[in-house]
Amino acid sequence: MQFQQAARLESVLKHAQEQQVTLQYSLAVTLFDNSETAMQESTTLKNSVLNQMIQHNLVAHPFYKFIQQSQFAPRVLSAIDVDHIRLDKFDNPLLQGQFALSAPKREGKVLYVGNLEKVYAVENQAGIALHEQVDNLSSSDIGNLAYPPVLIYPDGKVVHPHHGCWLTTQYYLPPLTMVYIPFDEFETSQMDKDIVALLAQRKPTSSKN
Repeated sequence: MQFQQAARLESVLKHAQEQQVTLQYSLAVTLFDNSETAMQESTTLKNSVLNQMIQHNLVAHPFYKFIQQSQFAPRVLSAIDVDHIRLDKFDNPLLQGQFALSAPKREGKVLYVGNLEKVYAVENQAGIALHEQVDNLSSSDIGNLAYPPVLIYPDGKVVHPHHGCWLTTQYYLPPLTMVYIPFDEFETSQMDKDIVALLAQRKPTSSKN
């Protein structure tokens, strides 16, 4: 979407609905910055991540291909709720520039990515501790993860479960949440930090997942 004239968010969403875009899953409704500068920033970060993965001999890893095939852009607005915007004029900003509206359906799966033997897309396993959810992914024993996973919610929010509580706590994972399994100790790993920053900018409809 491109707006030469400034347009209110509400009218942008109305225009999208007229184009048969469904906005029912507000947690995942996101406006991405599609300007040349913003796209260049995301491309630079993506290339940096891919280069770091090459340096760590991860070019053959399935996650490398996942990053390659995904598209990224900085978020302008996340978790856009149409009804809330109609009711609250202060939550209806003026927009001008180039944007991409992402409005995936709620039935998207939870993605488990990172230091696993492949990318997993699974239905949410409600009422199960996060550790068990990861355990259930595979018959091979990947339950003994050295580092706690990082959660990236559909609105781009990043949550770091502490080592103890992710073993027992039931984290609610809405559809399209990404569970990232780090390759190294997150606090000291620049590559893992860059990967999480990049994943928070991922356009959910852009790759095959």
